[in-house]
Amino acid sequence: MSSVNRERLLKIFTELTAIDSLSFKEGAMAGAVIRILEDLGIPVTEDDSCDRTGSDAGNLFAKFYDESKEGKPAVLFSAHMDTVAPGISKKAVLHEDGKITSDGSTILGADDVAGIAEIIEAVQEIMEEGGEHENIELFFPVAEEAFTVGSSAFDISRSNADKAFFLDREGDVGSVTMSEPTLISFTVNIKGRASHAGFAPEKGINAIVIASKAIASLPVGRVDSDTTLAIGTIEGGVAVNVVPEKAVIKGEIRSRSDEKAFDTLEIVKKAFEKEASEAGGESAFQYEKHLTAYKVPEDSKALSDYKKAIGKLGISLIKEDSFGGSDCNTFKKHCIDSICIANAMWNIHTTDEYTLVDEMVKVTEIIKDIMKG
Repeated sequence: MSSVNRERLLKIFTELTAIDSLSFKEGAMAGAVIRILEDLGIPVTEDDSCDRTGSDAGNLFAKFYDESKEGKPAVLFSAHMDTVAPGISKKAVLHEDGKITSDGSTILGADDVAGIAEIIEAVQEIMEEGGEHENIELFFPVAEEAFTVGSSAFDISRSNADKAFFLDREGDVGSVTMSEPTLISFTVNIKGRASHAGFAPEKGINAIVIASKAIASLPVGRVDSDTTLAIGTIEGGVAVNVVPEKAVIKGEIRSRSDEKAFDTLEIVKKAFEKEASEAGGESAFQYEKHLTAYKVPEDSKALSDYKKAIGKLGISLIKEDSFGGSDCNTFKKHCIDSICIANAMWNIHTTDEYTLVDEMVKVTEIIKDIMKG
């Protein structure tokens, strides 16, 4: 029988999911998490990343160390505080079978409140039980949904962790993300020449036509087994009787290979430059790298610890690759042995999102076991 305090876990979850916490508006959520940790006697700091992220809250970082393990590395547990839209006035609805949904008008927010609740409950139980435990660090960042803006602005030198567990994966308990991609967004500004579309179309240079020809020449979609290219938006023109002078195209590239991502970026850049030059127009290209690809090695100690902990519950390890991204990307970039694990959430980013109380209990048991060492 589980030793997890099921009712308390559920209470933490429902109270936190009721808080509006869209990306860059995490202030109320941060305040609630700070109060919970301080009531437990765990000092927590809010960093000064607001001026770099644009959020109304900073990333939260706390240490819960074992005095008998002074000088030893820590193990870090993380779940992000922000949610996607529609996420205003959320309400968790508990069904008789233990399933928790929203009322159908919003997301639930299990992404990533389930992770926050599980981490807090695991720590609380370790404190109540006493005994030795690992040096534990807690990290609750802002703006993960906005390409990990929060964790990217965090001073990771503050952490003494040599292992990190990110509770931010959809799917069955026991799932672990073995790789996540490099992600690059780009913007292309095409400049042509305006002219009356009826009286003098030959005097104009159509920016939308330039953009269309460039896009048609690109391998949009799945470039190869490691890489995808998306054209997400295109804007241009002012009226149907004016040859459009400007067009703005935005897209993204994802790849399990950092090198392939930048190779694809160069293909995109050259395609727009070529079409603009041939038409007598101009092409200006900007890009931003948001994530750096990683792969979890088979000899990862974090992976081994996770496999051992789930094995005690009779759960098998499920290894999967992802074309998403998480705060795990940030910590892996800094060479910290990190994995992103399932935290009991399904249908995320939709109004059909749900979690299961039994599964949250299992996740809490697993991370509690890892915390004990």
